Amino acid sequence: MSEQPFCLAPGTKVADFVLSDRFVDVLVGPLGSGKTRALCARIMRHIKQQRKSKSTGLRKSRWAIVRTVYHDLDRSLIRTWLDLFPEEIYGKLNRARPPRHDLAFDDVRATIDFLALDQGDDAKLRSAEYTGIAFNELFTTPKDIFDEATSRVGRYPSKSDGGSEWSGVIADSNAPPEDHWLAVLMGKVEQPPGLTEEEALQFRWPRSWGLWEQPPAVLDDRDGRGKLIGYRVNPAAENLNNLQDNYYERLIETKSVSWIKNRLQGEVVLVVDGTPVWAMFRREYHVAREPLRPIRGHDVLIWLDFGRVYPAALFAQEVNQRIYVQYEMLGFNEPASVFAPKVKRFLEQHYGGHGFRCVGDPKGRDKGQQTEQSSYDIFKAHGMPVTPAPVKGNDIETRTEAVAFAL
Repeated sequence: MSEQPFCLAPGTKVADFVLSDRFVDVLVGPLGSGKTRALCARIMRHIKQQRKSKSTGLRKSRWAIVRTVYHDLDRSLIRTWLDLFPEEIYGKLNRARPPRHDLAFDDVRATIDFLALDQGDDAKLRSAEYTGIAFNELFTTPKDIFDEATSRVGRYPSKSDGGSEWSGVIADSNAPPEDHWLAVLMGKVEQPPGLTEEEALQFRWPRSWGLWEQPPAVLDDRDGRGKLIGYRVNPAAENLNNLQDNYYERLIETKSVSWIKNRLQGEVVLVVDGTPVWAMFRREYHVAREPLRPIRGHDVLIWLDFGRVYPAALFAQEVNQRIYVQYEMLGFNEPASVFAPKVKRFLEQHYGGHGFRCVGDPKGRDKGQQTEQSSYDIFKAHGMPVTPAPVKGNDIETRTEAVAFAL
């Protein structure tokens, strides 16, 4: 059988990823580095290496390839898949929603489901049974979906029919933005403060997982004083031989520094889309170069946002008419009865001896559906009385103008 070639350059991260057999493997790299083709090649390698079925003698497997929306599946991923594994050789693609490719060649029988899963769509996986699941552009995927995927693999073929030679979850991704769970897991940003040792385990990269980080596509070009004057293509970048001439030179035109750092240099940065709420915010001016620490002799301001999904607390101090925001604490799917003790413990550990004032979202005074206690009541019971923010009717203009004044 003739096949579409996919050449692996020895010693590259792409090759390491495609040839790995870990239960979870993630390939992270810049645009144009061959990540999607590597993901497809990895899937086909496992499809061919499956054990033969005891009942039929065929190598059977079932896969899901996941993106966030169907538009991205149709526009890029499925095109790349069919370039490598065309229908006239491997079998017809069913273009219904969700698309499905039934592969039949030699002694191989495999099904590929192309799924679009967004926030809250982990329920679509809960009754599924797959050999493997592959995430294309993992930086767009919520963590609950990725977590659910790890529990749905190794389920087909059944153990009684011979089981799987390999099963697991694989993914490719650009560098994630700094507020994505993958950035924390990779160790590129600090873990959320205030976590217990048990809670911190969910934000550490497991030793059994593989992480393959490709070299940056472009490097900074600086003058003798260290000033950034442009970019040059990294000769060590992967997949250069398969790209058009001047691909990266053209790609960087009109792009922001943060976009280039994230998409081409593989750095974890804050990626902003759309129109900013506070146009006067300047990261280089308003964000400290080093972490800010508590300052003796000044009260602590604790600003609270309530809600079971993502409760949050900011810890700050006002010194000489400047506001120093030092820590942020996020809760994860937990009520105030769980979040309040965390805030109290963090306050005692980092601000011992300081006075403090708590200001919260006025909605926190509403009583819960299952209890007569409000979030304010719970925080007060833990020695942290909360004053509601003085915003009449939760007026959005008052809220945004308050931040604009501080900036």
